Amino acid sequence: MVPGKCATQINKSTPEDDYVSFMVYLRTNSVWETVSDVFRMLNETRPEDPIEFFKANVKIDNCDNRAIEETRREITEAEEKLKILRYDKLVLTANLNLLDKTIHVNRKPNLGVRSTVDEHDNETISETFSYSEHVL
Repeated sequence: MVPGKCATQINKSTPEDDYVSFMVYLRTNSVWETVSDVFRMLNETRPEDPIEFFKANVKIDNCDNRAIEETRREITEAEEKLKILRYDKLVLTANLNLLDKTIHVNRKPNLGVRSTVDEHDNETISETFSYSEHVL
């Protein structure tokens, strides 16, 4: 026993102690995570009856919640893949442009010949066109 303190003062908890203990209890039992998720969904959807929405979604094993979370996970994965694909597209486009310039510089003139028939004279007309016109 501490000198000058009685037994009831030593074991008495403060409101701050009760709060901390309660928060530990909520977090340990996944209550805090579940309630936070419902509040997040409530904020995103802003339903007309928030109390009913809260009641319906606070259930831990709610199949809609599982589907929503799975969809969110898939969206996040798809966004990451999209970032990679956009980067790859930029790199590939830059490489193709470089190759096109290289080929255009090294290409001999008149290699691209297009033949057309003139409607008036029925004669074949040959014209040259660039590499990019070949590709397109």
